[in-house]
Amino acid sequence: MAENRGTVLMAQALTPLFAGPTLAALALAAVHLAWLAPELRPARPPPVEAGNGTRLRLFSANLLYVNPDMEGIAAELRALRPDVVALQEVSPLNLAALEAAGAFAEYPHRLLEPRADAFGTAILSRLPLVDSESVLVAGLPLPRTTVVVGDRRMRLYDLHTRAPMGREISTWKAQLAGLRRLVMAERGPRVVAGDLNATSGHRAFRDLLGRDLRDAHVERGRWWVTTWPSDRRWYPPLARLDHVLVSPEVAVLDVREGTGRGSDHRPVVADLALLS
Repeated sequence: MAENRGTVLMAQALTPLFAGPTLAALALAAVHLAWLAPELRPARPPPVEAGNGTRLRLFSANLLYVNPDMEGIAAELRALRPDVVALQEVSPLNLAALEAAGAFAEYPHRLLEPRADAFGTAILSRLPLVDSESVLVAGLPLPRTTVVVGDRRMRLYDLHTRAPMGREISTWKAQLAGLRRLVMAERGPRVVAGDLNATSGHRAFRDLLGRDLRDAHVERGRWWVTTWPSDRRWYPPLARLDHVLVSPEVAVLDVREGTGRGSDHRPVVADLALLS
């Protein structure tokens, strides 16, 4: 009994040693919650005028540039029938496989920028594309185009950033900052789709949002969704690196995730309405 009492007293004596780390952990948790506060809310109902808005479905996916298996993505496109497809990590290898799988058949309008590395892109559309170009931001391509939706026009950006690790952090920040400048310089409906290698825990990503851009998942109250890595056998995706961001002239009616077979990312499918 005396031995047990001595153990308890010793534990009590050491308690102050744990107070500092515990308080620090609580403070860190509080700061993290403050960062996440804008996202921790239920879905916003779409504006009333969204019911009369021009609608379209957007499919965005990181293909994984060394992935030759495009049958899964092609099957998803046939099942979902998106109006516009924004792809990242598009290599000549998987672009050829995607075409062989019949994915191009329903998308006559295209902006194809394949590369042998992880920064190739492709935009496929049932709807006409005009003013298409690929600009360099921090030395990497950023394709943008205008989708003609009936009598409306929607500016679309398709971005894949570098991962914010080591010496690439500065490039990643420059890509997000450059994207923000380009989006803010335009008016009318704007949409950003892609693998931004960022979450709301990154200040550079939070700086991208604001009056000009909103996160589709947050708009629909699905802030907790994760998309990467989706190819691990023993654990589920840990973070949402894949985003659809919209300007105030675009309402988010629905957003969900695809499968993305063969890739390490899950696609994002967003149903949008252009507000009048």
